[in-house]
Amino acid sequence: MKRFLSLAGLLGCLLSVCTLFSCAAQKKTPGASGKTKKGETVVYVVRHAEKAPSSGAMTDDPDLSEAGHQRAQALRDQLTKEPISALLATKYKRTQQTLQPLAQAKNLSVQLYNPTDYLGLAQNIKTNYRGKTLVVAGHSNTVLYVLEALGGKKPFTEVADHQYDYLFKVTLREGKDTQVEVKHYGQPSAAPAN
Repeated sequence: MKRFLSLAGLLGCLLSVCTLFSCAAQKKTPGASGKTKKGETVVYVVRHAEKAPSSGAMTDDPDLSEAGHQRAQALRDQLTKEPISALLATKYKRTQQTLQPLAQAKNLSVQLYNPTDYLGLAQNIKTNYRGKTLVVAGHSNTVLYVLEALGGKKPFTEVADHQYDYLFKVTLREGKDTQVEVKHYGQPSAAPAN
């Protein structure tokens, strides 16, 4: 009987030590391993960077301006340590060029999506990128709708034509409300002088 109690006590101590090590391992800083938290999908949503002057034609597809290229570099610098798995842009050069420096840094290609199919984009993200981190580049008249399609709330009603510095971090968690954080990157956008 004493042998049984000693063995039970030893097993109890061993179980306690294993539990302590397990708890200590779980208290690591989230994201310290460079991975997204389990069950969490992170989507960074940005408007394209500043574009060069346009001709005004409906078929016009301007490149980024010099300020836009600098902002694209700032986006790369801000997100380079994030575990980015995918980059999504519209068919327009300005969205693709906004993501290009990050694509080169992460050795990823920029994938295209339809800028008017917000629900299709959200479904694609939820189905194919669950548990990953990705970046979506859009336009002033689409980024807030992307936030809504992902289940988030618009932090404001519109992105003005001169505002290029918003970086929205959308966090999707199983069984929880979608979280939207409003951040900024690059030089602050300035309203045009009247």
